[in-house]
Amino acid sequence: MILLVPIIKKNYFLISLLLIISLSSGCLETPQATPAAIDENALLAYGWSQVSIEENSFEQIVTDSTSIVLNSTTVKYHNDRLSEDISKQVSDFQESNNLPVSIILPENLSAQIITYRLSLPSGAKLPTGLVSKIMEKKIAEIEDDGEVENLQETTSRNLTLADGTETMVKIFSASGNSTDSGMRMLGFVTAFENEDTSTIIMGLVPDGEYRVEVWPINDTLFSIDGESELDEMLELVSTIE
Repeated sequence: MILLVPIIKKNYFLISLLLIISLSSGCLETPQATPAAIDENALLAYGWSQVSIEENSFEQIVTDSTSIVLNSTTVKYHNDRLSEDISKQVSDFQESNNLPVSIILPENLSAQIITYRLSLPSGAKLPTGLVSKIMEKKIAEIEDDGEVENLQETTSRNLTLADGTETMVKIFSASGNSTDSGMRMLGFVTAFENEDTSTIIMGLVPDGEYRVEVWPINDTLFSIDGESELDEMLELVSTIE
């Protein structure tokens, strides 16, 4: 979760307020950020897998003699079932068109979910404004990394989590990084808090038809029902506590 560091440093005053909260409780100990984990049975049922889990700690200097520690855990998930489906469609396309060479697709052309969980001293919470800024920053980073273009929010919906927490999910669409293919991308971002942590979750999935226009072929290589995939992704997210 290294991407949080610049944002936190730029919000020095807000972190100082958190220190005051911690001092008033008489304790500066920061609990470990437990992973924002999707239920394993749900992952198996939908054909997803956990790709990685990473723990980090950041020390924030507040005064010459005082600092606070922020712990974070990042978990990444990948849609194996969708990747296999895409590969099958591409293989069938090559066979039906008698192509002598393999078709090379863009990397990471599948669905992914990333969860970020951050804990602060004494169970203090990130200010709502700072959480919103982090969410906006992460969406902007997706576009800056070249994964998508022309990103814009399209709608929002409420989601109930496993522990009964209700959170608002912002849904966006964008052009894919290979606009010539005609495929777009769908994504979502949401954030919520529990007793000890703040959590941000993001997801991204291709949507539409991936077309090949190389003479003499002008046809659909494969297609993805992004709306259906997005619904499935939110079902997975709803299992997180």
